[in-house]
Amino acid sequence: MCNAKVLLCGLGVALFVAGCGSSGSPPNATPTVPAQKQPSYQLLVASSQLALGRQRFTFGLMKNNHPVERKTVTARFFLVKGKSAVLQDTLPASFNFFAQGLPNTPKNSAAFAIGGVYVSYPVFTKPGNWGVEADLQEGGRVLPLQAAFSVQPRLTIPEVGQPAPRTNNPTVSQMPATKLDSGRPPDDMHKLSIAGAIAQHKPLVVLFATAAFCESRLCGPEIESVQGVENKFRGRVNFVHIEVYKNAVFADGYAPAFLAWHLQTEPWVFVVNRRGLISAEFEGATPASEIVPAIQQTLRG
Repeated sequence: MCNAKVLLCGLGVALFVAGCGSSGSPPNATPTVPAQKQPSYQLLVASSQLALGRQRFTFGLMKNNHPVERKTVTARFFLVKGKSAVLQDTLPASFNFFAQGLPNTPKNSAAFAIGGVYVSYPVFTKPGNWGVEADLQEGGRVLPLQAAFSVQPRLTIPEVGQPAPRTNNPTVSQMPATKLDSGRPPDDMHKLSIAGAIAQHKPLVVLFATAAFCESRLCGPEIESVQGVENKFRGRVNFVHIEVYKNAVFADGYAPAFLAWHLQTEPWVFVVNRRGLISAEFEGATPASEIVPAIQQTLRG
């Protein structure tokens, strides 16, 4: 049986401390050290939008503002109700490595950072305030790191199972590739519009990313990741890359296709099936090891 306590901070933002023992046993005599007592360690939720149902949940573990890499950690998810937190799920979270930096940045330069996120797939049963706790083993100690987040009834972006917006984004047949892609050189994923690709009744991968102006610094690695996946499925799956900014110019504002999909962060990858329905979606840096199985499943469908 798990007993949980909650500390409420600010406007209902919850950080919680959970102690678990066997059924009928008293609570742990030694209280769990709250995350706020360890200022050099943090758990940061990377997912910007979470809704009901099974969701791809990403988070980072940080030590002195640097990512901490473990092969897997255990993540516990709590539904926060007033002054209590009820354990809902305990799942493994795998570390997904990525290289973080601008395109064409030398791997050994100071501008190139190595990082990664932990990925888990919890099921959220109710909207509202939730919390996550993960144990970091460090120097013979177990540090329970915690963070609060919210779950909405629905996402503002297109969700899995919904029709992909039939966007008529410009292609290289209408304007130079340098106006469709801020990368140099531009990639080759600008031959089709999203609407045109869906009309071919083939699986489709849509990448929203900007090589030169990415605020998260994750777009360059993600573009490279998707290009590698494109080579694997060339001829069987269509690939469309949408530059985040109109005319590939930051000052021109967001591209119409980016706005049409109601996106607020970058990068994003969507997998669309032959019927034009979204079958998978990935926010942030996503390795090929996650994207490829989603495409393979779509091909089998």
